[in-house]
This record gives sequence, C-alpha cells and structure tokens, in this order.
Amino acid sequence: MFPMLKINDLLLKIYLKNLFKIRKLLLFCLFSLPVLGQDNLSTEYKIEVIVFEQVELIGDEKFQPKSLNLNELNIISLLAKPEIILNTEKISQSFQNIDVPLDIELIDIEESNEINGAISINETNVKSKINTAKWYEKQNKLNQLDNIYRRLDRRKEYRILHKASWLQPALAESNAPFIHEVFNTNGVLIKLYQSRYLHLEVLAYLGGNLITDSNTDLVKEIKLDALQNSIPEVVVNQEIEIDSTILVNDELFLSTKNFDNSSSKLEVTQDEVSYLLKEERRIFKNESHYFDHPKLGVIISVYDSSL
Repeated sequence: MFPMLKINDLLLKIYLKNLFKIRKLLLFCLFSLPVLGQDNLSTEYKIEVIVFEQVELIGDEKFQPKSLNLNELNIISLLAKPEIILNTEKISQSFQNIDVPLDIELIDIEESNEINGAISINETNVKSKINTAKWYEKQNKLNQLDNIYRRLDRRKEYRILHKASWLQPALAESNAPFIHEVFNTNGVLIKLYQSRYLHLEVLAYLGGNLITDSNTDLVKEIKLDALQNSIPEVVVNQEIEIDSTILVNDELFLSTKNFDNSSSKLEVTQDEVSYLLKEERRIFKNESHYFDHPKLGVIISVYDSSL
C-alpha cells in the first residue's frame, strides 16, 4: 500500500509530473466553481434589449408629463469596451507558494475523470465558464432578438430607438443595480435580480433629460465579489497561500481609461418625461419578454450565457 499523502504533497507531485494540467486545475478552481450565497455570482446571463417607439399613439388616452425621480435608485452605466479589467499580474503575485507564473485567463478545462489517478474533475461540477471581465461591457450585437429587430425595422409604424446587449450576474434584489441606457432625450433602466425566482424591473421613458453617474466603483465591487466568491473551500483547505491584501487592493483592477470625476457630466436625476413605462415581473430565463405601452415598447431577452 502506498502511504497517504498530504494534499499539498499530492498537488506538488501532480505539478511536477504535468505542469500544464496543474495550471488548468488552479485556473478552474479560481474562476469556474460556483459558490452558493445571497447573490448568484456563479451564473452569467446574456441580456439583449430593444427599445422602440410607436409612431402613432395607440388609443385615445391622453398622456400628461410625469415626474421621474431616480435619486433613490442604485444605478450604473454599461462600460465601453473595456474600461475595467482584472490586473492579472497582481493576481499571479498573490499565489505565494507557486514557483511558476499563472496565466490568469479563461481557458477551456479538459474534461478529465482522472489526473494521475489522484484528482477528478466531473462534468457536473463545471456548469459553465463565466468571464467577469466582460460583465457590463456594452455590445451592439443581438443574437436572440436579431430576427425581431429586423422585423421591427421593416415596419413603418415602429421606430427603433435603441438596442444593446451585455453580460451580467443576477444579484439579490437589495444589491442589484439598474442599468441606465440613454439615447437622445430617451432612456431605459433595467434591473435583473434574483430572489427565489428571477425578476426584471423596467423603467423606460421618452422626452426626458436624465443623466446619472456611471458608478464604475460599484462595477468593480461586483466583479471583486465574484472573484472572491469563486475561490472554493477545496482550494483554501489545500493551503495554497493567497495574499489577501491583493483582494482588497485597488491594484486588483486596471482601467483602460483615465476617469476624472471632477469633469464628469452634472447629474440630473429628476425630471419630467413625456411618456413613462414602468413594470416589474417575475421571469424565466432563456426567454424573451415584452413590456408594452401605447407609445413605446421594450423587448428584453435573458439567457444563460453558456447556451
């Protein structure tokens, strides 16, 4: 019989025998395993949205301007590509007991039932691969809603005002921010959150002058929480020393743009709008959802990004 090995010794032997696979194992542990908690940071959703206007008002209802107050809302803006990225050099430095630099990036994990007869990675443990670096990064390409977009664009009775897509997690209701997209004097605010079920809260308006802070610090905080929560107990118990100061240091993130808060646009968080659509509903993932108003419409798809 072979003597029992401490897990540290076992990892060292695997590392010496197969350096490539141990790199993959560590990256898998750091970025891929889900952690249960109040916020669902282990599931990544692809959000797509189309906002359109009814050229002619439907029905005889007379609409008066309404006051829209965003002061009490937790709001962020989508990021340009990219503004905030992980500082992979600092993350690599946080591993004190590893003599080889890690390539901190999303890579495919080879499905393997056995690594040198010691550690198995079961497909059931890897539901999907998420990329927090892409969260809240604004995209213009539509996949699920592309056919609907083309049909609306051909119809004279509709005027498409906006389209966008992005990746994000579903946080708890109290933590989830609204994403504010502004186009001309119009805008839409979308909040996806997780309670027992998924929910969408939508505010869309025409004819307003609302400007909110981009709140990039909150985006950093969400990404940092996801990074911290993605380190499972199995890694901690293996006594791989991670310098905790790295995880709370601003150097964990890099910005590709220089932000000057003093020169940012003056916020306008309360104004009268000509038309207001406001609705909240429970939803199911991997579906598209239509929010209706006599003057405007919002179509939102929420899909698991692994599909």
